[in-house]
Amino acid sequence: MAEIKPDILSAVSRGGSGIEIKQLVTSLVAAETSGERSLNQRRLDDTGTTISAMGQLSQQVGTFKDGMAAVAQAASRQASSSTSAVTFEVSNAALASDVSASVSVQRLATEQILSFSFDASVTPTSAVNQGTVSLNTAAGDSASSFTIDSSNNTLNDLTEQLNAIDGVTASLLDTGTGYALIVKSKVGENNALDADSITAIKTALNMTSDAEEGVTDADNNPLGASSTLVVAQDALLLVDGVTVTRSENSFDDLFVGHTVTLNDVGTSTLASADSSTSVQERINSFLTIANELKSYLTEATQRGLNGAEPGPLAGDVAAQSVLSRMRNIATQPITGFGDEPIYLAQIGIQTERDGTLTLNAERFERAIAENPDIVDALFSTKYSSEDPNLEVTGLSFAPPKVGSYALVYDPSTSPATATLDGQALSVGTNDDGDVVLRATDGDAYGLQLTLGSNESLTTTVRYGQSMADQLESYGETLLGATGLIARRETELSDNLAGFETNLEDIETKAAALTERYNIRFGRMEAVITSMNKTGEYMQSLMDAWNADR
Repeated sequence: MAEIKPDILSAVSRGGSGIEIKQLVTSLVAAETSGERSLNQRRLDDTGTTISAMGQLSQQVGTFKDGMAAVAQAASRQASSSTSAVTFEVSNAALASDVSASVSVQRLATEQILSFSFDASVTPTSAVNQGTVSLNTAAGDSASSFTIDSSNNTLNDLTEQLNAIDGVTASLLDTGTGYALIVKSKVGENNALDADSITAIKTALNMTSDAEEGVTDADNNPLGASSTLVVAQDALLLVDGVTVTRSENSFDDLFVGHTVTLNDVGTSTLASADSSTSVQERINSFLTIANELKSYLTEATQRGLNGAEPGPLAGDVAAQSVLSRMRNIATQPITGFGDEPIYLAQIGIQTERDGTLTLNAERFERAIAENPDIVDALFSTKYSSEDPNLEVTGLSFAPPKVGSYALVYDPSTSPATATLDGQALSVGTNDDGDVVLRATDGDAYGLQLTLGSNESLTTTVRYGQSMADQLESYGETLLGATGLIARRETELSDNLAGFETNLEDIETKAAALTERYNIRFGRMEAVITSMNKTGEYMQSLMDAWNADR
């Protein structure tokens, strides 16, 4: 007799089949749904793992992007000043070139100072003359005016309205023996208030005579005002023996890409040069950041061959795409920095057997010695031209396509014409009268060219995006709302929701099967119970017949 297994048959019930219906139904339902349930659960778990790994990849790419931005902005050019009389700094490394100059500060730029002193009886609420006060600078390019009436004719009101004028600073001081009104302009001769403006202020204060430097006026006026004037001056300096003037003490138009700040009278030696040591440090930082992302992707996408555990992103198309991009860094051409594309190998960057990028210091030193500007291709996105008198700029939010463009300008036609790689440019002038050429469509869209002279010109202009900026932009694109990683995360989330729905459907199917089998086996039990009872009746009847014999 076959053994009755406890998970299928139970003790014989009264008049029933003896089968444990609950266990039988559970086993049958499991047999029909367990394979589908296991498959969906495994897919659910795998998708959850991939989503988690994709989140880690997103963090890695974010770190990579920020690192590339930092290394692109770091300074490899070092600027210095031999004394504190002058501060010398790099303002735009992409435009800066080497500097070695002697700067002798003869005079700092100073502001014009008008001082008005009043009798001891005068207070901030003392009345001033009503009327219109018109102010203008010595250069005649900053006219302003305000009106004094019965609502604002106090000394304090006058101070506030003067102080509201752009380029003018006014303050009312309590000297201890009376009040004084101090009116200052910005530094530089052209920023000083002209003679008519000084007269307008004096008229408001009931003064009539002109103020001159070092002269004190003592007029018979209601405020008992007297004035002094300190004239404004431009900065005066000698640059390698050449006289130079500036209306400010800080300016960035003396040495391209540098800011000069005058602090005191004195002589300083200014120097600026790329330091090969600092450039190497930047390159090594660049390589470290790139290698960290490559290392993470290589480990996360490994397929688990020869018994090894597969990575959480094994076979993931998005992760493989990013890894492929990182592996191609060393062989990707960088255009827009010369007639020929530049490759990282020319700077001494090489790929080791394990896939990491390293810097060959000897090759790097040789490359820098031959062409100091080659490192721009790695760190300094820039516009440039073969003509030093041509200024090239573009739109920061929509730069042109990287590369070189052939410019032809012909002023002899009427109107003047210009083309860039054969594409017509718009021709106009700026406020200084310089010819300005603009690209309004095509690959060079947004490119603006300012000519140094209105003469025929044939030259080459370029736009080059550095490798660091390219990789930063790539990282930003990956993380954007429509980027590769964002799309993959959305796809995985949709898949996860689908698998969860499938499991819910399987549970619904299992419940329906359970109910169906319970009904069927319940009916079977009823039939068997009825048959058993009939059998028992027949057996009792037969036993009774046998007993009567």
